[in-house]
Amino acid sequence: MRYGVLSLLVGVSALAAVDGAKTPVVEHRLPTLASVFPQGAQPGQTVTVELLGQYLDRSAHALFTGGGLKARLLSVSSTRLEAEFTVPAGARFGHHQFRVVTPRGASNPVLFRVGDLRHHTEREPNSALDEAETVTLPATINAHLSRDNDFDFFRFRAQAGETLVFDLRAARNGNGLDAALILLDAEGRKLDHDEDTFIWDPFLVHKFTATGDYLAVVQPTHARNDPNFAYQLDIRRSPHLSTVSPLAVAPGVTTEVTLFGRALLNPQATLAFNHPGIRAELLQARGDSATARITVSAEVQPGPYELTVLSEGRSNPATFLVDENPITGTARYREPHRFPVKAEAGQAMVFEVRAMRFGSPADSHLRLLDAAGKQIAVNDDATLPGVPFNKDSKIFHTFKETGDYQLEVRNVSAVTGEDFPYQLVIRKAQPSYELQLAADQPFLYPGETKKLTINADRAEGHKAEIPLVVDGLPPGVTLKSARVPAGESEGVIELEAASGLQPGSFSELVIRDATKAEAWKTGQVSSGGGEGRAWVRVDRSYLVVAEKPLFSLECAFTSLNLVRGGTASLKVMVRRQADFTSEIQFSAENLPSGVSLESVEATPDLATLRFKATADAQLGRAARISILGRAAGQLQEAPRISFLVD
Repeated sequence: MRYGVLSLLVGVSALAAVDGAKTPVVEHRLPTLASVFPQGAQPGQTVTVELLGQYLDRSAHALFTGGGLKARLLSVSSTRLEAEFTVPAGARFGHHQFRVVTPRGASNPVLFRVGDLRHHTEREPNSALDEAETVTLPATINAHLSRDNDFDFFRFRAQAGETLVFDLRAARNGNGLDAALILLDAEGRKLDHDEDTFIWDPFLVHKFTATGDYLAVVQPTHARNDPNFAYQLDIRRSPHLSTVSPLAVAPGVTTEVTLFGRALLNPQATLAFNHPGIRAELLQARGDSATARITVSAEVQPGPYELTVLSEGRSNPATFLVDENPITGTARYREPHRFPVKAEAGQAMVFEVRAMRFGSPADSHLRLLDAAGKQIAVNDDATLPGVPFNKDSKIFHTFKETGDYQLEVRNVSAVTGEDFPYQLVIRKAQPSYELQLAADQPFLYPGETKKLTINADRAEGHKAEIPLVVDGLPPGVTLKSARVPAGESEGVIELEAASGLQPGSFSELVIRDATKAEAWKTGQVSSGGGEGRAWVRVDRSYLVVAEKPLFSLECAFTSLNLVRGGTASLKVMVRRQADFTSEIQFSAENLPSGVSLESVEATPDLATLRFKATADAQLGRAARISILGRAAGQLQEAPRISFLVD
């Protein structure tokens, strides 16, 4: 790592030269976490992780939201953190949200996954067939594709007749990597290949015909790799679950269900649930499906629950619903289901399909018909809070006439198939709402009064005022008002911070209504456009008393080309608060070996940084160069850029 430091002196007289010009807006940049590596650990482990991002200077607090996991920061820079994560022995399997807090504010969450298999961290070089790294199965491999032209080769041994599951998680772990997975024999001949089964994540199930050595190859599909690209690859014998049919069962009843998935091969497997009042026995295993008998005690409350198959490890969880007298079925295109409905004039009713939200692949379509078969209401994809790219249908309808009607349910995503379960809800309208966080990283400056937005997703005719309660305000921050006005979908929480507060103080807020229903939001944790996104439920805001930036920096472009032995210039715009005239010292972080910052030429609002590459400078692309400015006790960072040395 190289640093260059030079000074930009801008005096009052220089500022006067631009008298009359409009003062540019100084950007407040919140800390941003882009990746964590490794992406997970087992219960009972303590691991050292690398977190990459931007604006991470002065990170002082490392936080997991619930779950009992602990974090301790070991080293801090503007673009990289090293931390120690401790996973307790009884930790919940699955994803846990992690953040850091700095005087700038709270970061976005990243995901850290607790898994049951032995975890193996890759060792480079392993980018070619003759460099393949040997892995003992079953295992969760933590690896990354951080350099251009990087591939990962993993060698393993399989037995004749053995079926293995290859499950690569990147997008589902909140990472931006789009990878392909290739299965080779020992001589490098291709046996299987997959891409984009789950969001961008590849998934394979393969039955081996001969005992021997094989290779799993992870290939990036990007034109260029990135230091943030990380993933986990499970190579396991435990099955994969897709969905459960029927999708809903009643409390106090024993129900025979079908589990759909892959590698459901072990008739001695057991079933586990996330509620002690639910138990089951496996009746038959057929590979891509299995049957089980589930008993739900009468005390189990309606709602979604998780089922896991235990067989030489844990499967992923599948979701099913517990509901009183559920209406369930298998959604088809050519054979739509029709249900009779009796309604009175003026009656408001709700017709809702529960499928995609709870793991079913069904893409439902609802139609409401009168006695003559005339369509009076229709819905394909309803707008539901917290469900991006929803495929479930919902109709809210007020009937004009008393009479007999029909409700039609159809699946538009596939013509045939038994693995498209759904639950249909038919009920009287119940005015309701969901409180939705507009932001989960709010901040305010000492001495400032600030209004935070809160959204109410009203449904089924709800119009009343919603008084709000805010728990967990930092000392010195007072609540002036909090409510959603009657009939409005947007409310305001007004906060005031005392003038003498120290920047960096923070608290975990809980925003709720009088019934203790808490506000939440769906946060995006990875994206490549379209439906290639991963999301996470966020139900906490982290309010920070923040340092007001005196200046901010912006690079004129996002990439700089350098030739060995040559120089290149980078223009950096400087935005200042109106009364800020102090000296700024510039530096560059993460420069490739042999590249240095040689000089700076400055005007009041623009600096030109000249970089020099030696004759033996490191070739290739450096993807996370940070341009830093220090002044008056503050450190500010321009959005990262890349350098290409050739």
